[in-house]
Amino acid sequence: MIKNLVHKSKITWTGIFASWQSHEGQDPAWQALAREKGWESWAAWRENQADAIDAEKREWHIYEITHPNETIPTFLMGPFRGWQRHYPKEEAHTHSVADLVHDHTGWVQENARVHLLQDHFPERTQFIGVYAEEEDAIILFEGHHRAAAVALQVHDGDPLSFFTPPTIALTEMTAEKIRHLRSLLPEDILKVQVKRATLSG
Repeated sequence: MIKNLVHKSKITWTGIFASWQSHEGQDPAWQALAREKGWESWAAWRENQADAIDAEKREWHIYEITHPNETIPTFLMGPFRGWQRHYPKEEAHTHSVADLVHDHTGWVQENARVHLLQDHFPERTQFIGVYAEEEDAIILFEGHHRAAAVALQVHDGDPLSFFTPPTIALTEMTAEKIRHLRSLLPEDILKVQVKRATLSG
């Protein structure tokens, strides 16, 4: 398991989703984005993404991130075109948030959500990720803007201060399941219902 993570508890996907919905799902900007993408609600949009990895069937655990400025930038970017588009298709899921900040500093600096989080990072926050067992790496599923804000502050030599350690909800996947996860690109993950294979193992 990745260093700087301390196991806290087991949790259901229902609990994870409720926490996600309590912050992002209540944000009018994210609700509007869901409608722009053709979804009737934020919940419908995010539930579809969760279904793509069979999130409800998986075993999840909460970990405390003890050294967030060291650990969070190492998270690999997840299966989302908005983040993966900065690199060639064959490099999907191989670049960390720190790589993105280093290679595309200007884009990250100009991202409005990242900029807002630099100034107003939440006191308590939880990421969602997939632990790739064979690679000993975490692929981020939710929390890219927050991770980018942390990585950018580290890059600029002004790391954030954390009064409450962030947490991450993690599920483990074998190499076979990780390959399927990565196959969701270049297709938009929001349209994978017809090609979805089980990711329960």
